[in-house]
Amino acid sequence: MKKGDRYAFNLIFDEHAPYLINYGRTFTTNWELVDDCIQELFVRIWLLRETLKETDNIRFYLISAFRRELYRQLKEHSKRSKLFSRCDFEVSEDLLNLTNSGVLKPSNSKIKALNSSYQKLTPRQREIIYLKFYNELSINEIAEVLKMNKKAVYNALSKSMIKFRKVFMN
Repeated sequence: MKKGDRYAFNLIFDEHAPYLINYGRTFTTNWELVDDCIQELFVRIWLLRETLKETDNIRFYLISAFRRELYRQLKEHSKRSKLFSRCDFEVSEDLLNLTNSGVLKPSNSKIKALNSSYQKLTPRQREIIYLKFYNELSINEIAEVLKMNKKAVYNALSKSMIKFRKVFMN
């Protein structure tokens, strides 16, 4: 892509844009703003492609850059304090893809209980869960995206998972 390969660029966009859309829509109901931020991000990437550093995790890079762009746009629209303070992540089977292992097969009542537990988490815990299980970021990557200490991310994730385990054990 650094050499101007539009096909590679389009592949990256097609593969990662849906994740960015879902992530952005957890911060705001202004879907046009989310789409605009994604377009702006990819335009900037294309224009600066020759100066981009190599990365072994494109999704991590895109989420970090997208989050900064969305934050900037929301700030410009003077909605930052309202929208970023109450991230409205919702539990879905995609989000809490704990069934990948085949061990957990939640029933509708379990999903409702899980959603209830999820809504009781802090906005930061919800965002960590979202980044970890929906976007498959590592603890280190989540810490960098959220500008947090790795231990704080690990602790928040651990506390969240303890709450979820209680739901599945009952």
